[in-house]
Amino acid sequence: MKRILATGAFGSVLAAALPVAATAQEAGDTLRVCASTRDAPFSDRQLDGFENRIARIIADEAGLALDLVTVDKDAIFLVRDGIETGLCDVIVGVDAGDERLLTTEPYYKSGYAYVSRQDRGFDGSRWQDIDREGLTTFAYRYYGPAETILKYTGRYEYNLIYQASLIDFEDRRNRYTQVPAKRVVDEVAAGTADIGILFAPEAARYVRDSRTPLTMTLISNDIERSDGEIIPLQYAQSVGVSKDHPELLALIEAALKSGRDRIKAVLDAEGIPTVPLS
Repeated sequence: MKRILATGAFGSVLAAALPVAATAQEAGDTLRVCASTRDAPFSDRQLDGFENRIARIIADEAGLALDLVTVDKDAIFLVRDGIETGLCDVIVGVDAGDERLLTTEPYYKSGYAYVSRQDRGFDGSRWQDIDREGLTTFAYRYYGPAETILKYTGRYEYNLIYQASLIDFEDRRNRYTQVPAKRVVDEVAAGTADIGILFAPEAARYVRDSRTPLTMTLISNDIERSDGEIIPLQYAQSVGVSKDHPELLALIEAALKSGRDRIKAVLDAEGIPTVPLS
């Protein structure tokens, strides 16, 4: 799942119980969108993340003024400290079906990916493919399936000290500590990490802009845990709306449809690989 942690219950959006149409007047004159200052490349302190730009497109298509309400915390806290406090009403980029919110139909789908130097010639596209001779050091962001991939391929324990160095050996107990996506990509570019494993939209901008030629490949298969549970590695992305403001959902749905080409242009410029939504 991506960095705004979801419940994983797809298809329980509650949209069927909502009005099928809404107007800008019914929704008010302003669209209040939660914007983390610590979530580059999605959203940043300068409000130049690609999801900030998508929010501007949605507001424009809906005929609303946009208020990007900054929350000076990591994106995983946007629901708690933004939506639930009434500070803002909308989050751009949540897992489809996040049960804490009303969610739109997905507007794109991407997944976890390998990032490697082109001169390494790594051609893996399955999660098992890091189990190869010569691959010993892996950089990743915490709280995602990368750790499961490393555990299932027998690479996790060996990699622990290196991974801890990416957060300067900070104690992670009882606190949220994260490795910036740019740091993961920079480690690969420098040759310090053999492979980076992270959600492709997190990495795309930094892969695109790297002076060292890099390759990013979506992981094509899901993980089946030893207990039979499936851990998906591809996620459809939606816009999340506060349950206190259901009138916004149909309005944003319409804006996503009318602004589809503009949103695609943002994703393409960012270099984000996508897969079909169907």
